[in-house]
Amino acid sequence: MSRKVAIIGIGMTKFGELWNKRYRDLITEAGADAIKDAGIEGEDIQGLYIGSMSPGLFAGQEHIGALVADYSGLSGIPATRIEAACASGGLALREAYLTIKSGAMDIVVAGGVEKMTDVTTSSATIALMGAGDQE
Repeated sequence: MSRKVAIIGIGMTKFGELWNKRYRDLITEAGADAIKDAGIEGEDIQGLYIGSMSPGLFAGQEHIGALVADYSGLSGIPATRIEAACASGGLALREAYLTIKSGAMDIVVAGGVEKMTDVTTSSATIALMGAGDQE
């Protein structure tokens, strides 16, 4: 029997130069909106997949899976950082889909977050160039 998978809620922040919002504010705002849209509670969530390219370079944040789980009150569940350059958010969604399709979990949250405007153009260029072969 084939297990069905569905997206039951969505959330998104405004795009732009959001100087007054921190990296973790953006992802938790979108996540909270998705949870509300889905009509579920935090206790229902079994895992997180957070996609982001070079958050250490762009926002000074490395362990973003744990950061997002902690900041959103979901500590204690598996929280995985996904990094695949510009496809990071899409790959987070793919991993969430596969987790549910496999039967490993029933309800997971997938999201993507970037905050590239808080660094200099030179720093952003270096980080973006890291998506290619530097040698």
